[in-house]
Amino acid sequence: MTGKTVQNYLGVLLARTHRQMTSLWSTESKPVGLTLDMWVVLGELAEKPGQSMTTLAGALSHNLPTVTKLIDRMVSDNLVYRKPHHKDRRRVLIFPTARGIELYHEASAIADQMEDRLAHHLKSIGKLKSMLAKLTDFQD
Repeated sequence: MTGKTVQNYLGVLLARTHRQMTSLWSTESKPVGLTLDMWVVLGELAEKPGQSMTTLAGALSHNLPTVTKLIDRMVSDNLVYRKPHHKDRRRVLIFPTARGIELYHEASAIADQMEDRLAHHLKSIGKLKSMLAKLTDFQD
């Protein structure tokens, strides 16, 4: 026995942090109306329009059916649109709408404010981000 409580295990700490950050995002971004996943999708599309569902699923760490439902909702909300691939009409690419880009920028300002507040409580937010990025690539 290691003597540490279950609340001190990395997985539990990361899960609790994720829930808290998602809850904070929901509260802070309510005026914009984007979920965290919607913001991530719009960010990916703002950087590189015309991405496949598979690429977006990877960016979100979700499976394809979950991303398909998310994109369906985003299409209904006029945030993104689908367009057949120019060479392979069986493939569909996702593009942001002007409204989607506008809301992405509004939500990004909120995210920047959230990070500024977090940075106030942490000595090195950059180091934390670097360590967490390494964890996302971790595979046994």
